[in-house]
Amino acid sequence: MRNVGTRAAGVTIACILVAAMAILFQARIRSLFPLGNDLEPSGDDWWTYHRYAVSVVRDGLSMPAVEGAYTRPGGFGYVYFVAACYGVFGVRSEVVYVIQAALLALAVIGFVVAFGRGLLYGLLLVVFVYLDAFRFYTFRLLSENLLIFLLAALFIALDRLLSTRSWLAAATAGLLCGACFLTRPNTVLLAPAWALLLIWQKRDRRAIEQGLILLAGLVAMASLIVWRDYAAAGSVDLRVLTTTQDWPRPSAALYGKRILYVLGDLRALVPELGALRHWYAAWAGVLLLLVQIVRRRQADPLDQAALVFLAAYYGPLIAVADITNYGIRMLVPAMPVVLYLGVRGVTVTLDGRKMHS
Repeated sequence: MRNVGTRAAGVTIACILVAAMAILFQARIRSLFPLGNDLEPSGDDWWTYHRYAVSVVRDGLSMPAVEGAYTRPGGFGYVYFVAACYGVFGVRSEVVYVIQAALLALAVIGFVVAFGRGLLYGLLLVVFVYLDAFRFYTFRLLSENLLIFLLAALFIALDRLLSTRSWLAAATAGLLCGACFLTRPNTVLLAPAWALLLIWQKRDRRAIEQGLILLAGLVAMASLIVWRDYAAAGSVDLRVLTTTQDWPRPSAALYGKRILYVLGDLRALVPELGALRHWYAAWAGVLLLLVQIVRRRQADPLDQAALVFLAAYYGPLIAVADITNYGIRMLVPAMPVVLYLGVRGVTVTLDGRKMHS
């Protein structure tokens, strides 16, 4: 288990940094009132989320505004998050933005807690979330704002599961995997991938049982969209996953460009977007960690889980998603994990050099 003192220090540092960020940008938050940029009819996802959330509040949980099975935008669960905000505070998108800003701050703290990192990771994470999330997406009705918070909570539960093998942690992680799926369907592979990893790491009956609990949590949460589709349209085909209406048909060359896009070279697909050099640095650290793992032929269990996460999260996006939709919105929620592995790569490499000096 990670050093408790280091973790407590990390949480304290993160709280201070988050408070500083809130004070620094309070004028931005205050300028939101009144604001209705997501309430104007358009073809954008934020307008659709708003319209569907209003339908839930005014017409019922089956979301009558959607005729037939739910398909797009992918954040089915996010609709109900926005609807809950509307139900409590009224139909005001600006209230959702403030809540999303708070969730982003909590996500920073959550990732620091989950990964047990201190000052360096906390500082870098605040910079990353400001540059990539806060500036562009926090003040929009987009499901990634909820997903990044859920992923932080999920990694806290996963770390607990790996270190203590708690049944409660397994159940919590499974349900959070399901909540992530309802928020962004590309996360559907997280529970199966981690279940297999857990079995491979522990190789006993308890690991199998806890792997099954992860899968059960995913299924339990996914049943909510099945219930809605059956209630509204008599359909149980989980069309949010099976529809291919917006899937690209990329060639091998285009797959290479899509991978470059994920790494931060946005010019590979959208030349006018340029490049994200801070992403290059984070991914370079991930490569360093992989080199050290190969050399030492061993890896920390949480590092393994984080690496599996990157494959399970980014794999579906690279394969079939419209990853250039609204810039980097689909990629941002996983960047705290990339950053963690990048920092780990640098620290493990430096520690190795000290041992041999």
